[in-house]
Amino acid sequence: MNKGQYPAWQRRHEAVLLWMVQHPGGKLYNCAEVTGYSRWQVSRIVNSPDFQQRYKVVLDLQLKHTVAHMFREMDL
Repeated sequence: MNKGQYPAWQRRHEAVLLWMVQHPGGKLYNCAEVTGYSRWQVSRIVNSPDFQQRYKVVLDLQLKHTVAHMFREMDL
């Protein structure tokens, strides 16, 4: 992989995605420790266009679920 290229999405990247969703605002070095990637690898993964696209989809789904749950709780 050249310096300018990002890694293509791999199933193993889901561990990074899951960690980030479960630890909003968490430090990437903590993610690296948990997932077995180096800090450099985690940085490359999370900055890749494929990862950013999937992360946005997950966050959007999470927001929709949270809002729907909130309205159900309020009986709206």
